[in-house]
Amino acid sequence: MRRFESCRGRVTTTLGTKWRATAAIAVVLVGFAALTACGSSDQSTAKPSDVSPSSSPTSTPTTINPLTGLPGAAGPVLILKIDNTANALPHIGLAAADVVYVEEVEGGLTRLAAVYSSKVPSRVAPIRSARETDAELFPMYGRVAIGYSGAEPPVRRLIKASPLIDVGGGSGYARLSSRSAPYNEYAVPRKLLARAKNSATATSVGFVFGELPTGGRPATTLTATFPSARIVMTYDPSSGKWRYSLGTRPDISPEGRIAADTVIVQSVRLSNTGRKDAARNAVPKVNTIGSGTAIVLRDGRSFTARWSRPTIGSPTRFLINGADVPLKPGKVWVILLDKRLTPKITGPKVAPTATATPR
Repeated sequence: MRRFESCRGRVTTTLGTKWRATAAIAVVLVGFAALTACGSSDQSTAKPSDVSPSSSPTSTPTTINPLTGLPGAAGPVLILKIDNTANALPHIGLAAADVVYVEEVEGGLTRLAAVYSSKVPSRVAPIRSARETDAELFPMYGRVAIGYSGAEPPVRRLIKASPLIDVGGGSGYARLSSRSAPYNEYAVPRKLLARAKNSATATSVGFVFGELPTGGRPATTLTATFPSARIVMTYDPSSGKWRYSLGTRPDISPEGRIAADTVIVQSVRLSNTGRKDAARNAVPKVNTIGSGTAIVLRDGRSFTARWSRPTIGSPTRFLINGADVPLKPGKVWVILLDKRLTPKITGPKVAPTATATPR
């Protein structure tokens, strides 16, 4: 018995003594045919014309939203200014925002600026007025729409002079019967985007998304204390998100618990605009061009970083040793905190070590 290895298995031939010489020639021919068959099935030696186009695998590249790092096409950007006092809670439509900025305003209170692109809620409330901060911060998003309930003439002029598309006031706003003024105004995002028409789609504003980096410290709670407001982000291991509370009050909207996948505390310098509100409080401006320190929180860990934004059209980068800090894909909150204030970060509680009772 003689065997030849073929591309499909072994070829076995049993030969009688009488026909040995003739069979030997046959066996050689069989072996040659088997080797030829193996060679013809090897596509590495085949000419391009011998390979059917349908045999080449094709793949469709996945589109990633640059504001969230999640799969999905980026839509037109709409930025809305939202009240952030006790009377504003629960927020409506905030859960759909891709990015949320916390800004200090007069009296040491805070306002939110919510950025929408991947999802557009039916309404967002309560809408409040714009500030000088917005005219400097949001041009890095490009020619995008910004909506608000009102603004002082100097602020209006700054917004008009910026790349932003002003859709503050006018059509696309209404009042809630369930709330009192000034906490009852809401925006209809689709109507505002229709007014903006050519609002740019989302592009990179400096966020880089990726796996959890090495290092950092365990963190469970972030408390950013403004002069008249306290922002608290508490890590929830079951969801992997940072839940937002205004002081001791959790923000539970009709769409669910307000939370972020990544929280950034950006240490900034405040300056005086020279204006005062009705209560004679100085109106501050948050300066977001330049550089400074930052804290990045994700997946229950805290990382010390630096931020850099050289010009009004530049994105804001968050760096550790010159490399971009990878954020967790999902929603991003950026807390713009006066550099004279220090955020408090607490880690997980460690159970006390049991000690033997002396006898």
